[in-house]
Amino acid sequence: MRTYSLAPIVAVASLLCAASFRLLPQAQERDQRVTAAVIAGGKALQVRTAARTVGDLLAESGITLGPLDRIEPSLRAPVTDRMQVRVTRVTRRHEVERVTVPGRTVVLADPERPAGFTKVLERGQDGLQRRVVRYWQKDGEVTKKEVVKQQVLVPARDTVVLRGTRGLPSRGGDWRRPLRMHATAYDPGPRSCGKYASGYTAIGMKAKKGVVAVDDRVIPMGTRLYIPGYGFAVAGDRGSAIKGKRIDLCFATYWEARQWGRRKVNVYVLE
Repeated sequence: MRTYSLAPIVAVASLLCAASFRLLPQAQERDQRVTAAVIAGGKALQVRTAARTVGDLLAESGITLGPLDRIEPSLRAPVTDRMQVRVTRVTRRHEVERVTVPGRTVVLADPERPAGFTKVLERGQDGLQRRVVRYWQKDGEVTKKEVVKQQVLVPARDTVVLRGTRGLPSRGGDWRRPLRMHATAYDPGPRSCGKYASGYTAIGMKAKKGVVAVDDRVIPMGTRLYIPGYGFAVAGDRGSAIKGKRIDLCFATYWEARQWGRRKVNVYVLE
């Protein structure tokens, strides 16, 4: 009678059992993986992952974030099956630009001249500005542009054209009509403004040619003006004797102010 040992059978069973225990975690890991889509910088990537959070998923995919990049959902959000993670690449840059500023053409009406009369009083020129511009980009596309600093290199000057309007309808034409005013003149020194003259106007502007005194009930402070024979001006001063339709024009010297004297002028409000 033959006898058989059970030892080999038991050994094989033990080995199979041990192998199954070693394979079980791997099988479980495969079962825990999910599919997710990662879109970064406009490029899509499908991944099979066991990552727990979006941050882990990005690290596993080799995707790093810049300081301005935006991500949806957040880095701490849990990864779920078929989820979509979007990384928007955001960049910012500054550029220095030189920009031409076109001069305007201002047409002034002269009711004392006949219709058809035209005269160029001032020839303008284009200006030049230096601008620092900030550009924002998302995924390589410019989404915002803003000027953060600008410097006038060459100021723009208006071209001023005078046109006669005598005989035309009072409302005809696209031009500026004048205020008829009495004009006097002064200089910033003590001969015009007294021994306590500071060289500055009532509202703190430096008195110089182009700064005029007005009644601010008629012309508000800061208004840009044009006065034929004098030029461009800004309403920047008041005076005790300057009431109603009176205007006092500043000149660099007392002699120039005396040369102007006292006369009636057309005053055009530009803005």
